[in-house]
Amino acid sequence: MADTDHRRRGGATRAHVVLFPFMAQGHVAPFRCIAALVRRCRPDARLTVVATPGMAEAFRAHLVADGVGDGRLAGVHELPFLPAEHGLPAGADTSASIGFQQLITLFLASESLRPAFRRFVDDLRAANPGDDIHVMADQGRIPFLYDFFSTLNTLCSNPGSATVADMFLGWAVDVARDTGASSSIVLTCGGYGSALYFSLWDSVPLPVTASPDDGFPLPRFPDVRRSQLTNHLAAADGNDAWSTFIQRQIAAFSRADALLVNTAENLEPKGLSMLRQWLNVPTYPVGPLLRAPAPSPEAKKTSPILEWLDEQPPGSVLYISFGSLYRITAPQMMELARGLEQSSHRSVWVIRPPAGNDANGEFSPEWLPEGFRERAEAEGRGLVVRCWAPQVEILAHAATGAFLTHCGWNSVQEALGHGVPLLGWPLSAEQFYNSKLLAEETVCVEVARGSAAVDAAKVAAAVEAVLGETSMERAAMKRRAAEMKEAIDAARDGDKSSVTVMRRFLDEVLPPRGAQFMASWALQSACFRDGAMSHQLRSSHPMM
Repeated sequence: MADTDHRRRGGATRAHVVLFPFMAQGHVAPFRCIAALVRRCRPDARLTVVATPGMAEAFRAHLVADGVGDGRLAGVHELPFLPAEHGLPAGADTSASIGFQQLITLFLASESLRPAFRRFVDDLRAANPGDDIHVMADQGRIPFLYDFFSTLNTLCSNPGSATVADMFLGWAVDVARDTGASSSIVLTCGGYGSALYFSLWDSVPLPVTASPDDGFPLPRFPDVRRSQLTNHLAAADGNDAWSTFIQRQIAAFSRADALLVNTAENLEPKGLSMLRQWLNVPTYPVGPLLRAPAPSPEAKKTSPILEWLDEQPPGSVLYISFGSLYRITAPQMMELARGLEQSSHRSVWVIRPPAGNDANGEFSPEWLPEGFRERAEAEGRGLVVRCWAPQVEILAHAATGAFLTHCGWNSVQEALGHGVPLLGWPLSAEQFYNSKLLAEETVCVEVARGSAAVDAAKVAAAVEAVLGETSMERAAMKRRAAEMKEAIDAARDGDKSSVTVMRRFLDEVLPPRGAQFMASWALQSACFRDGAMSHQLRSSHPMM
C-alpha cells in the first residue's frame, strides 16, 4: 500500500524494459532495433538486455554504437551458460557456432536459463522498488469496458516490470507473470510466415500427400504444399523434440500480454490479419526492424566488394547469400555456379562450405566448377566472397539489381527496403511461406526449395528474368519492389510508423507517470462518485 500511495502522490518512478533475444544472429539485429525504438520513445527508461556470454559483449558494444545509452540507462545482464553441459561444443552458445542439426539441442538448452533469469528478475525488483510498475493480465474475449477499468485498476495496484522476450524463449513469459511483471513476445519473422509456420507446428502430424507438390489445407489459412515443409516438420509426429518445444512456445504466445511483430501494417495486412485471427493476442507491428546503411568513404576503402560495385552499371548485379545459419548442399552449389555462368550476368556470391561440412572450415575447390572463381573475377563478371559481406550496404548500392536469398525475414525486409527484387531459395522454417507470399506479390521468382535437386538451366532462366534488359518480369518486379519500398519507408516515418506503434505499445504496458496518476484518479473518482456504475460493472462481469 505504501508503494501504491507513493505513486499516487506522483513520486519518482521509472520504466524498466528487459529485452531477451534468442542466441542467434538473425535475432540480434531486430532486438538492436527494438532497443533503439524503446530509447527513442522513452528517453528516460531503464533498458536491460539479457544475454549469454557469447552475445553479451557484442550487445554492450551495440548499445553504445546505436546511441541507446551507457551503463546508467542501458546495460547487459549476462546469464551463465555452459554449452558442453547440454551436448554442444564448448563455446557454442550461439547458433553461429553449430550446424542446423544441433539447433534443436540449443533450443532445449536455452530452457536451462530459466532459473538464472528468475533470479535476475527477482533481484531487479528488489534493487529497484521505485521503477515504473505495470502488470497487464490478458483479458481474452472480455468486453472492452471491463478490460479498460480492469487495466486502470492494475496500473494502480500491482508491482512489476516489462519483459520483452524472443519467440523461442516463451518460458520468460511465465517468469514475468510469476514475478508480477508484464511480458511481450517478439516475433522476429513477419506476420504471414509466422502464422503459417506456427499453425503448421500446432497441427502435427501433418497429412501425407501422394506428391511433394500436392497441397493440404490448414484451418482458416491457405493451402501448403508438402515441398514447402522443412524436413523435421514433415516428419514431426507431435511427440518429437521439435514438436514439443515449439508447441510450448505457441502456448506461451497466448499467455503473453502482447506480440511485437517485425513487420508493418501496410506491408503485410493479410499476414497480420491471419496472426490476429489465430492467436487473439494484442498484436503490434513494430517493424520493419532494420538498421539504415551508413557507408562512409573509409568503409568503401576497406570493402573491396563496395569498390567493385562502384564500377558496375546500375541494377546489373545479382547479390547471393543464404544467411548466417542455413547452407545449400554441394550438388546444389555446383548447379548454382553453372547457372550463373550460363546467365553471363554479374554477381556477388557470399559463399560458405555446403551443408554437412564445417561451416567455419576450409572451402574446398571441388565444390565449384573448376576455375569458376578465377573466370568470374578475370572477366569482371563477379566476386566470390568467403563467409561474410556488408549486406545492407550491398543492397543499398545502385549496382545491385536483385537478391538471391533463403528468404529469411531480415534479408527480405533489407532487400525490399531498398526496392530490390528477389530470387527465392527457401531452406527452412518460415522461409518457404515468405517466398510463397513474395511470389504472390510478384516481387520474387522462386528458384528452388530446400534440399531438392537444382537445374543450372532453371537458375540461369531465373537470373535472366530478374536482370535481363528485355525481361517483362523484371519490369513488373521492379515496380512492385518500389511499391513495397514505399510501404517500408512509410513505416519508418509516418502516422503508422514503427515509432508510433512502439509508443502506443509502451503507453499500454508502461503508461507514463502522468497517465498512471490520472488513470488512478479517474478510476477512483468514477468508482466513489458513482457507486451504481461500479455495482453495474461487477454485476455484468462477475470476474471483476
